[in-house]
Amino acid sequence: MHRVAMGRRIASAVATASLAGALGVAGAAPALAAAPAPLSFTIDYTKNTSIPQAPTLGGGFAGNGPVLDASGQTIGRTFDTCGIDGIEGPTKMDADCGAYVVFNNGDELNLSTQAVIDANPLDYPYTFKAIVEGGTGTYNGARGEATVTAQKPGVYKVDVQFS
Repeated sequence: MHRVAMGRRIASAVATASLAGALGVAGAAPALAAAPAPLSFTIDYTKNTSIPQAPTLGGGFAGNGPVLDASGQTIGRTFDTCGIDGIEGPTKMDADCGAYVVFNNGDELNLSTQAVIDANPLDYPYTFKAIVEGGTGTYNGARGEATVTAQKPGVYKVDVQFS
């Protein structure tokens, strides 16, 4: 009888350990997907209307335009909204902006920045940073940083590094 009881305890312990191991594996966090490859594109807001044309402190503006690859082919569209939270001079303002890029394949990339926007064409080019706030498809859950180069009023080259 002692041997049967000991065998049952061992069998019970093995079953409990197996169940705990299985639950541990099932409950483990899924592996993170690899970060997307670096990405470069140009946004051209001059191809569409941005409203209003002369934003003021406390006001805002919105824009949209094509997204172009290095060869000038349209690979998507972008939409942005900005709030003006500071005036730096007659042609410079601080803007808190959010933009999303919708690529032709349907994937979306969301960017956000707090940057100085300059309307004086003589001050170009200049750069500022933006953050990646995820997106959809390839960019679902993506994080990273973008270097934005304002090439002329309304035209921005965007180089994205994902982390």
